[in-house]
Amino acid sequence: MHIITGLLLSKLLSGAGKPRTFRGFRGIVEIKHAIPGRVRYYIPFLRNDIEKGQMLEQQLLKASAIKEININPLLGTVLVVYEAGKINEVTLTGVLAKLLGLEKELEKTPRSLIGKELNKVLKSANSTVYEQTDGLLDLNSAITLAFLSLGLWSIARKPSILPAGVSLVYWAYNNSLKQLD
Repeated sequence: MHIITGLLLSKLLSGAGKPRTFRGFRGIVEIKHAIPGRVRYYIPFLRNDIEKGQMLEQQLLKASAIKEININPLLGTVLVVYEAGKINEVTLTGVLAKLLGLEKELEKTPRSLIGKELNKVLKSANSTVYEQTDGLLDLNSAITLAFLSLGLWSIARKPSILPAGVSLVYWAYNNSLKQLD
C-alpha cells in the first residue's frame, strides 16, 4: 500500500515546478500536440465518421483565423493551422466541442481508470452472489445482513466498543455503491 501511495504522490508532485498547459478534455477533445499556430487534436467522436469531419471542416474554414484543416477520420484526429494572434488553443478547443455538440460530454463527471475497474469487479461479485444463492441475495443485501448481524452482536457483547475495522469496511462499501450503475 505504501508503494502505491508513493507512486501516486510522486506522479502528482513531479510537475510541481512546471507550468501546466491546457491539454483539452481527456477522451473528448484532447490536444495531442501544439505549437503556436498549429494544433493536433484527438477526437474519438470523429472516428470513422467522414460526414461529421466534413461538416466540421466546412464550419471551421468559415473563420478567418483558420488557415488549414486536415481531418483523419480513421484515427479521429484533426490538425488545425491557424493565425496565433487571432485565436488560441483553448478557444479553438471550445469551438470544436461546440460544433460537434460535445457540451453534454464535457459536463459529465470523469471516472478514473481504477474507479471503472473497481466498478467491474463489484458488478461481477454482485452477479456471483446472486447466482450462487439462486437469486435469494445480492451483494448489497448480503453485506447489509452481515453488518446488521455484526452490529447486533457487538451491541449485545460490548456496547461501548465500536468496531473500527468494520466501520472502515462499511465506509469503503458505501463508497463503492456509488460506483455501481
